[in-house]
Amino acid sequence: MLQERQKSILHAVIGEYIRTAHPVASKELARDFDWGLSPATIRSELLTLDEEGFLEQPHTSAGRVPTDKGYRYFVDHLLTETMLTDEEAELLRSAFAIRRADEFINEFVRRVSKIAGAFAVGGQTREHAFYKSGFAAMLEEPEFADPVSARNFAHLADFLDVEIQRVLSRAGEDGRTWIGSENPWRPARHYAMTLVPWEHPEGFTGFVSIVSPRRANYPKHRAIINLIRENYDA
Repeated sequence: MLQERQKSILHAVIGEYIRTAHPVASKELARDFDWGLSPATIRSELLTLDEEGFLEQPHTSAGRVPTDKGYRYFVDHLLTETMLTDEEAELLRSAFAIRRADEFINEFVRRVSKIAGAFAVGGQTREHAFYKSGFAAMLEEPEFADPVSARNFAHLADFLDVEIQRVLSRAGEDGRTWIGSENPWRPARHYAMTLVPWEHPEGFTGFVSIVSPRRANYPKHRAIINLIRENYDA
């Protein structure tokens, strides 16, 4: 178990890295967070988090970035419940008023992608009806500035709907988020992938998945899952 001070520092590093996409240095933490800790103490705690596998340094002189283990601890233990804005919540809820399955899925996926700021795919596996949205937004993320990374993601996006059918049962009724190396689909282990089932008031069912860099907006993704689950359980 991490000490409270270590939890605070890990939370801060992950929050800053999600926001900026830049490794987080100890001097930034000392400057931006009022913990009453000396820079030397912060450096010592960062080293402990490195040794425990929650953080890593891309380069010797660089700041820290989260590991898959760090993100998982953040999601499971440090993530505070975040609500969607009223506008975002209404945008998702109102999609369920669309009665035709194909129209609903297309619009629902588009809205999920917009709110999450990530790539989304959704559909009905039995009917083999799938829709995707947000590819251009994903390519604007700094992780895809490298052409090879962009091409690899494009290849993954082409096959995502097929592979999701294979792992859908592992998500369970409440949905699931796989982070990096946790993903049962090997090509997706550079990303975070959230998968959640839904049920429309008209009785047809399906799934929606959010795919993003591991530097994902996990609080927003959790809020989207919660709203979908509220509609599913209603």
